[in-house]
Amino acid sequence: MEKEKQKIEFSVRLARPEDATQIHYVHVDSVRQLCAGDYTKEQIEAWVGHLNPEKLRQYMINGAEDEVLYIAENKNNLIIGFSSFDKNGDINAIYVHPEYIRKRVGKQLLNAVEMEAIAYNYRKLQISASITAIPFYKANNYKFLKYSSHTLRSGVVIPCALMEKTLATDLTDVTDKFL
Repeated sequence: MEKEKQKIEFSVRLARPEDATQIHYVHVDSVRQLCAGDYTKEQIEAWVGHLNPEKLRQYMINGAEDEVLYIAENKNNLIIGFSSFDKNGDINAIYVHPEYIRKRVGKQLLNAVEMEAIAYNYRKLQISASITAIPFYKANNYKFLKYSSHTLRSGVVIPCALMEKTLATDLTDVTDKFL
């Protein structure tokens, strides 16, 4: 018998520089815990071992013009996930803290970036998804295009999957997402 999904209260909003430390820990914990079955320890450490919350904060303060970052926070103002859309039409990231997976957090963060993409008049979104995230994107109507790879800053190559979704283009389709 499948466990009933526990409902949690959370909201999604645009990220602010003061969120950087919590975003950092969600990112690192998510990759280290959720991706451990699909990636080696070397790949995971190359992926998140160099991340620094202060660098993220400075990036958010000084730039990020081409990126829109959302966070999901629970009723206690704890950040439980984040998503990122770049204005070139790609999803850069959706990460959910391991304690909050399968509770609609990822779906709402995905909806936020999809709505942002629609606001920028994109008809399709692509993501180079982690192998771990393929089922999540498929469940949200993304089409698998091909296996690919991503070279991290350290030079370590990790396997990914290129996925794509045609976005809703009229108000009825957009409204239906939130019902």
